[in-house]
Amino acid sequence: MPIFVETDEALLMFPSIKMAERCLDAEDVRHGVYARAFGSSGEKFAIEADGRRVIITPIAHAVDVSGLRELLKRFLEAVGEPASDDASLKELVATAEAYWEERDPLGDRFSQPVPWWGCLWFVAALAGAVTFVWKLAHCS
Repeated sequence: MPIFVETDEALLMFPSIKMAERCLDAEDVRHGVYARAFGSSGEKFAIEADGRRVIITPIAHAVDVSGLRELLKRFLEAVGEPASDDASLKELVATAEAYWEERDPLGDRFSQPVPWWGCLWFVAALAGAVTFVWKLAHCS
């Protein structure tokens, strides 16, 4: 389920709560940078910091469809993709999701994390390349 997070300057969208918790900064949470958070049907979420961790939890029985509609319309207008006044919440959510998937400002929200063995392979390949270049330089 996507989650939309209002900041003091923009709107952030994450494909899941776990991704949002991983990407948001706990210090920013303590300073109130993230004003509101919504699910795709207007469900409201609380954003809290526990040490260096960010924790996002649903607020029981709290739904604000008009708040999410207003936030999405303002965001889409700001990025040059204005929506009509009669666009449904589902259409606004789909348009915002499409925008984020295409332009992903952080470059990794919609991608999969690199597994540990991928990182290990990269380090080994880099070490091999450095060794090869060093031997070439010293064999001449």
